[in-house]
Amino acid sequence: MGIYSVKGKGYRYDFTVKGKRYTKAWFRTKAEAKAAEKARRQQVAEQMKQAPETVMGFLDLMNLRLDYLAAHSYSQNYYEATRYVARRVYKEWGNIPCHEITPLLAEKFLIKRKTESKGLGVNDDLAKLRATFSWAKERGRRYVSSNPFEAMKPFPNKNPKKEKRTPTPDELDKVIEAAAPADRPYLWVMRETMARSVEVSRLTWDRVHFEEQYVELQTFKNRGRNAVFRKVAMTQKLFEVLSELYEQRDPEKPWVFWHSYVPKNTKKRVEGPYKKGRRRMLKAACKKAGVNYFTLHRIRASGASLMDEMDVPLSSIQRILGHGDRRSTEIYLEQMREVQREAIDVFERASRSFGKSPLEFTHNQRKPEKKAS
Repeated sequence: MGIYSVKGKGYRYDFTVKGKRYTKAWFRTKAEAKAAEKARRQQVAEQMKQAPETVMGFLDLMNLRLDYLAAHSYSQNYYEATRYVARRVYKEWGNIPCHEITPLLAEKFLIKRKTESKGLGVNDDLAKLRATFSWAKERGRRYVSSNPFEAMKPFPNKNPKKEKRTPTPDELDKVIEAAAPADRPYLWVMRETMARSVEVSRLTWDRVHFEEQYVELQTFKNRGRNAVFRKVAMTQKLFEVLSELYEQRDPEKPWVFWHSYVPKNTKKRVEGPYKKGRRRMLKAACKKAGVNYFTLHRIRASGASLMDEMDVPLSSIQRILGHGDRRSTEIYLEQMREVQREAIDVFERASRSFGKSPLEFTHNQRKPEKKAS
């Protein structure tokens, strides 16, 4: 911005070096402001020579972030979403030095992304970029000195959020029956354990205990990203399904559910737990059964809602679902709970006293006005 004056105050210098702003006011004359600016620029240059900033390009930062996500067992969906965001930004800016990404540059990118995309994918981009720069800025890492996305707010959503559809027990019966025979055991295990799909996909035979009749589900959904196991008792149906799978298993494969695939990066066939294809499998089964599509995750909500209707304590449901926070469990209980119905009944009885409407009831309780003498 250079040097400028403000009437009644004086002159001010204002300049930016590598995304950092330097300014000072108020000088009596323009010459004084120029001299001060020159001295400050020299001081900044000397400081940069003495402690040069490590120049990290955006592409280098994103590659480090993706390696971190893979090494710390983040979900495949989160990894892929972060990778797609990195591609979009790299296409726009190239391997720009991270210290040159200012809040203004970041805002312009997001606004452009908003105008070009359908829906609110821009908010997902913002969340992934903010998380990446926050991670890079953490103490002990310090790959960057600032987070240009830190103070930015999500774009408003004018369309109401679509309610996620939870299947009924009858619908689950139809979908499982319509699924291919090879896919039915996976859906049954999902239904009977109320586990996350990734937990079922990584389930290994050493975590299936037939004698004690329980399975151990592994999750990394905690603050430290550490492996945590929780025990879920087997239903009779789950025992039957797993017993049949155990008889047919490949002794060399540790996973209950596995497949072989060819990764794009190596082009070599590998074998491992399920990673892709589950969504297509469920969509095909729903279509064949004539049931509106629902996600695999909603099978958990279906079981949680069913237990809640049968007055299972919320704490027990929370432990089965593997939630660390009670509020997460409550989100799954979409259907109207009995305590809510009782509260509404109390309201209705109180507001309809003496057979009158609330407004009539209030009006009749007022003290009558005194007549003029």
